[in-house]
Parts: sequence; C-alpha cells; structure tokens
Amino acid sequence: MNALVLEGGGGGFRDVISALHLGWEGAAVAHSRMGRQALELCRRLRPDVIVIDSHGSDSQWLGLVREAREVSTAAIIVVSREYNEGDLIEAVEAGADDYLQAPINRSVFVAKVRAALRRVQTLGPRENSPASCGDLTVDPDRHEARISGQRLHLTATEFDLLLHLARRNGLVAGKESLCSVIWGEDGQLYAANLRKYIQHLRRKLREVPGSQASIVTLPKVGYKLIEDDRSEPS
Repeated sequence: MNALVLEGGGGGFRDVISALHLGWEGAAVAHSRMGRQALELCRRLRPDVIVIDSHGSDSQWLGLVREAREVSTAAIIVVSREYNEGDLIEAVEAGADDYLQAPINRSVFVAKVRAALRRVQTLGPRENSPASCGDLTVDPDRHEARISGQRLHLTATEFDLLLHLARRNGLVAGKESLCSVIWGEDGQLYAANLRKYIQHLRRKLREVPGSQASIVTLPKVGYKLIEDDRSEPS
C-alpha cells in the first residue's frame, strides 16, 4: 500500500505515519509539506491513500483536496487539529472521503482508511468506460459530465452521485445504498444531505436546454436516472 501525507504546518503527523505502517506492514509512506510539489507527487506516486493536513494552511488544503481528486483515484483523508463542521462539509464536497480530528486514535484511523478504500473500490476505477443516459455522458477517467457536449459544473460529491446513477441507468438506487456508496460505512451520517445533493443535480441537469436526463424519486425507496425526452409537450 502506498500513502502520501501532506502537512500544512506545525508538524505532529508522526502518529498518522505510524498508523499507516501499523495497518499495512511494508507500506510505502511519502511525507511532504504542502506546496507546488504536492500535486506533482499525487500524479507521480499514484498513492492509494492521501492524507491532507488542514491546519496552518488557510484554505490551501481545500484547493489541494479538489486538485488531488481531479488527478487521483486515491482515498483522501483530511486531518484537522481543530474540529470544524464547516470544514468537514467543504472537505467532503471537494472530494475527501473522510475528515478526522487530531490527535488520532491509530486503530480508528486505520479502520477509517480501510472504509475509504472500500468506497473507492465500490465506485470502481476511474478508467472504466463512460456511463451514459440519453444525451448525458459521465466520464470517470476524465472526471467530466457532459450533456450534448456541454460540461456540467459539479462538486465531487455530485459527480459521484451522478456517476453511480448513470451506471445503473434506469435501475433504482436505494437511499441507504447511495449513502453507503458515496460516503462509505458512515454514510448514514450524511443521509440528511442526500436530498439536497439530488436537488442540486436536478437543477443542473434542467439548466441545460434540451437535456434528456432526469432524476426520478421513488418515495421511501430511492432514486433513478432516466432518459426523459422533453421535446414533447407535457
């Protein structure tokens, strides 16, 4: 297992590095301060796990989460020395798989990383062929979603939701299943946010003239993505 640990400042990440070696004997752990080289390390090392320190780096850490998610399929864990609910939400929306407070419990940290790795495997490799529904194409390799060639501007969470729905293409995705796929074994903690993300996705799909992709709600069951030809009067 390969891991990359990126610090924002202040040091104190020895527990994280030790936990990674504890959970995966023989793990290769690279350690660096944030900076211009961080994204290049994500590309070059192709780590399985990226741990990002949100302390002492202003908003740099959040931009790095977004950039790392664009170029890497790794599980991304954000560690903060001060718990902040706003940072947690921003981290998850930017593409992080989990947000933990330091000092970490090593056993809990290992369990969280394993859960994040399972989530990445459940979503499938980004190199898979694009999924489509009507004129919508969701390309995991490029991390792009387009309708008739027009790119949709999605958060990382919205993209993962749309990709999962597009892969099922007309089949129902249960609410609990969606939460588990998108947020891992702690998915039910984010269940209240699922409806909000679906609403945002619906709005973005409808904003594209002539869009044929539509998200349908099945009350108390879940959601499905269907081809909805709106060229005909309703």
